[in-house]
Amino acid sequence: MYDILKEQGVLPLITKIGTETAKILVQSAADSEIKIIEFAARSEDSKEVFAQMVQFRNVRNLNVKLAVGSVLSAKDAAEYHKLGADCIVCPHIDPQIAAYCNENNLYWIPGAATLNEILYANKLGAEIVKLFPADAIGGANYVKAIKSPFPQLKLMPTGGVRLDEDNLNEWFSAGVVCVGIGSHLFSAETLANLNYQKALEVFKYLKDTVQKIKNQHGTKMVGNKS
Repeated sequence: MYDILKEQGVLPLITKIGTETAKILVQSAADSEIKIIEFAARSEDSKEVFAQMVQFRNVRNLNVKLAVGSVLSAKDAAEYHKLGADCIVCPHIDPQIAAYCNENNLYWIPGAATLNEILYANKLGAEIVKLFPADAIGGANYVKAIKSPFPQLKLMPTGGVRLDEDNLNEWFSAGVVCVGIGSHLFSAETLANLNYQKALEVFKYLKDTVQKIKNQHGTKMVGNKS
């Protein structure tokens, strides 16, 4: 999972969607050669929608992994794992979630804000730590500051990451592994009126923009053949 996220450079996040929109997003992500997307479980029907996403992905044999975000308990982590989650993403650090994921070989990305929290997450087995809320705690300058004494940190800033070259360049220049993008990728209004073509355009633009920035830093994204 780490290699996929590092090469892709971005974890697209979607939330509060119905089943049909979910299917559109899974299909368009796969057709754009996006290898992993995150479904944030923030609504009462999240488990039902996610189950349909997994079924749709499997029936069509689509090459896209499905992470579940906003997971708040070990119980939910287990339920989403049974439904087919390839990765669990949290806004916080929970030792019980860590234990479940470690015992079941399920990739876990916890959220942290301070250096001590990040190091604690690493001790619990997290390889990549979600820096959240990234913009509110200091942005790219904060990443540079904490990576100075700990250059081995593998961080994914989420919260305030925008889909423009200047913003992305700041993050990758600071040394992040990848970035998480949610509302700046698909706004609530866009999701409410989403069709396949629009979703495909958004994912392709995301892929091309991140690839361009990553190429400037000497790395390549999944699917790039150059």
